[in-house]
Amino acid sequence: MIDLAARLLPTVIAGRRRAGLAAPARELVPVGTVGRSLHLEIEGSGGGHWYIPLDSPGAVGSAEGEVAHVAVEGVEFCRLASGRVAPGDAAAGGLGDPEAIRDVLYAAASLSRL
Repeated sequence: MIDLAARLLPTVIAGRRRAGLAAPARELVPVGTVGRSLHLEIEGSGGGHWYIPLDSPGAVGSAEGEVAHVAVEGVEFCRLASGRVAPGDAAAGGLGDPEAIRDVLYAAASLSRL
């Protein structure tokens, strides 16, 4: 479930952007190329590392494009994705671009409304 939620985030961010709920894209890149990315680290069972492309769902997330890093425990991420905790209240540590961190946390929280 964590993997599915993490893989949906680029599409959800793009949808939120079109609705005016996320920051505008800073750098549009062609499909399949490296763009700005957020390193999402989920700790615990079912966790892992994902590089979330921020500006285009067709871009490739990678360590080379990393502008921010978020670490969150797996159960807390599931609570966030299911709408049980607000993005601002989630026990998540973040470094780097605060706008990117906010967009990803809010996108995760909006998964409960799909």
